[in-house]
Amino acid sequence: MDNNTRKKDVLKFLVETFVHTNQPVGSMQIAEQLPYEVSSATIRNDMVEMTALGLLAQPHTSAGRIPTDKGYQHYVKVLTEARKELSKKQQEVLTRHFRSLKNLQEKYKAAAKMLAELSGSVGFLMDDAKNIYMSGLSNMAKLPEFSDESFRVDLMQALEQPEELMDNLSLDSEDVNVVIGEDNNIGKATIVVSNFGPQGKKIISIIGPTRMHYKKALPLIDYIKKILDE
Repeated sequence: MDNNTRKKDVLKFLVETFVHTNQPVGSMQIAEQLPYEVSSATIRNDMVEMTALGLLAQPHTSAGRIPTDKGYQHYVKVLTEARKELSKKQQEVLTRHFRSLKNLQEKYKAAAKMLAELSGSVGFLMDDAKNIYMSGLSNMAKLPEFSDESFRVDLMQALEQPEELMDNLSLDSEDVNVVIGEDNNIGKATIVVSNFGPQGKKIISIIGPTRMHYKKALPLIDYIKKILDE
């Protein structure tokens, strides 16, 4: 097992554990999850190195580590390269559901609702006439991040002006883009977003905290976008 592969795995398990628990992650927790034998001391050294590189932060001197925006970006890059898809069963359920809907407005409304329900964040869609379809604001109120006043205010202000929020993003063609932290003008939030439709004039997105379930959000946007483009 070479060092680079191990460090990628350490970052992956640390991010995914933090997303699940919202608690700093220690080296022992990662050692228990790795599919191969590595000492917790080696993992601790990797974490110290990643902290120095700005990928991780240590909120308390005695605690484990949490991912920084840069750490999330690095993790998402690895995820994107792997190009994971939704399970066949999930694809079949979504395809069947959307084919049962009669018109585009119903499909867009259902897409926003489905994105919100399956991601636990806000599902957002904007058509080429700039009509907004949004669902899942109550999901955000249940998250621990929502008790942070600056996050709450920044998020609400951004969602009150969704067109401006999306216009300020620099999107890379019709791929799924992940805009994390300060890059999206909300601060402690992530926007998973893609253009779709003719000339890519429509937008589909999941908006939530940086502590987002990226493994679920990326393939979800990718697949629902494909269904809507059919």
